[in-house]
Amino acid sequence: MAAFAAAMANLSKVAYDGGAMLVVPAGRWLTGPFNLADHFTLFLDHDAVILATQEINEWPIIDPLPSYGRGRDAAGGRYDNLIMGYNLTDVVITGRNNGTIDGQGETWWKMFRNKELNYTRGYLIELMYCKQVLISNITLVNSPSWNVHPVYSSHVIVSGITILAPVNSPNTDGIDPDSSSNVRIEDCYI
Repeated sequence: MAAFAAAMANLSKVAYDGGAMLVVPAGRWLTGPFNLADHFTLFLDHDAVILATQEINEWPIIDPLPSYGRGRDAAGGRYDNLIMGYNLTDVVITGRNNGTIDGQGETWWKMFRNKELNYTRGYLIELMYCKQVLISNITLVNSPSWNVHPVYSSHVIVSGITILAPVNSPNTDGIDPDSSSNVRIEDCYI
């Protein structure tokens, strides 16, 4: 699980020198939450699957969104998001033939329904205070909660993605642009 965090730490050091790309090859890759970097592309190859860990202790607690002042599911903080970007420019999350990001949300949904969570569930992708963002050609499945959440961001394009979740999964919204400007959503299947 530490592989994504280590790759991101190394790539973020060189991203300012013209950009960096993390290519996720075909296979199943288990990870905990990780942060993106400026001038960065996360590329999922065909048949690549990023799997979110189901170990709740691997999901740090972060502050609620400033405009909310509390978590959406519970008062106080919230669990980190699987893929997070904060105050970034020029970020791309894309794939070849729709690589997949699987939140493995069933565990989270059960805990939510049973009122066993002290904090709000994290999202699959949250980009906060970011600009020049492209999310395209990927498949998102079984998010713990919302799937794509650009918040306080600008110049965001979400294009050609597929989002799937069981009909009874709680609050697995597809794309929630929030307090953002110049957001374009096109050719998506949700």
